Amino acid sequence: GGHEALTRRENDRALRAKRGWREKVTGDTVMRRRRSSHQTVRLWDAKTGAAIGEPLRGHGDRVRSVAFSPDGKLLASGSDDRTVRLWDAKTGAAIGEPLRGHGGWVGSVAFSPDGKLLASGSHDKTVQLWDAKTGAAIGEPLRGHGGRVWSVAFSPDGKLLASGSDDRSVRLWDAKTGAAIGEPLRGHGSLVQSVAFSPDGTLLASGSSDDIVQFWDAKTGAAIGEPLRGHGGWVQSLAFSPDGKLLASGSSDQTVRLWDAKTGASIGEPLKAHH
Repeated sequence: GGHEALTRRENDRALRAKRGWREKVTGDTVMRRRRSSHQTVRLWDAKTGAAIGEPLRGHGDRVRSVAFSPDGKLLASGSDDRTVRLWDAKTGAAIGEPLRGHGGWVGSVAFSPDGKLLASGSHDKTVQLWDAKTGAAIGEPLRGHGGRVWSVAFSPDGKLLASGSDDRSVRLWDAKTGAAIGEPLRGHGSLVQSVAFSPDGTLLASGSSDDIVQFWDAKTGAAIGEPLRGHGGWVQSLAFSPDGKLLASGSSDQTVRLWDAKTGASIGEPLKAHH
C-alpha cells in the first residue's frame, strides 16, 4: 500500500545517501572505507594521512561499517556479502573465518566497551551478538524490528545495546541476555540511521532520514525535549564529545552541526566543508 511504497522510497534514498566516505578514528590510526566495488578496508595514519599497508581484502561485496575494539587490537567490518570479518589492526591479517549468520547486508558493527562482545545490525531486520575472541555467535538473533537495522551502539557500561531501523524506531536490548527492553522508542517520521549513547550512559541520541535528532532517556526510553531541527537532509552519523557536553551530527545536507547535549540548543553555524 501507500506506507509500503513510502518505506521503499525512503530505503532507496537512504541507500544512495549511505554511499560515500566515512571515517572512524582510534589513537593514531584512521580507518577509511569507500562504499564501492573495491570490497576492501584501509588503514590510515591519522596524523599524516598516509595509507598503512595494503588494503584488507576478504569481503565479497561492499564494506558498509567498520569499528575498532576498545584496546585497538581488533578491527571489525560488516559487508553487503552478509558477513562480519575480524582483522588484526596491527598487521592487517584476517582473523579466523568470516562470521556468518545474517541473511542480509551488515550495515553496522560495534564492540562492547570491554571488547568481549561484537554486535552487528543487518538488513535482515536482526541484531546478532558475537564473541569477539572466538567469532562464535552468541544466542539467537535479536528480533523485534520490522525493518532493516541501520545502526547499533553499546551503552558505556556495556549493559545496553541500542539499534535503529527502517521501521522508524529505536530499540533497547539487554546486552547480556538479548532480551528486548520495553517498547520501541517511537517519534521519528522516517528510518533511523544512527544511534549513540552519551559517555555517562544517561542519554541516547538518534538521527533519522526525517532530518532530525532526538534525545531519549536511556533508562526509561522517554523522549527528552523536542526534536533537534536544523539539518536539511538525513542525519546519518552522531557522536558525543568525550565530556558528554556536545553532540555532533553529520547529514546528507553536507554539513556537521553541534548541539548542546543538555539543552538541545544548536551551537554556532553549521560546519561546511564537504562537497
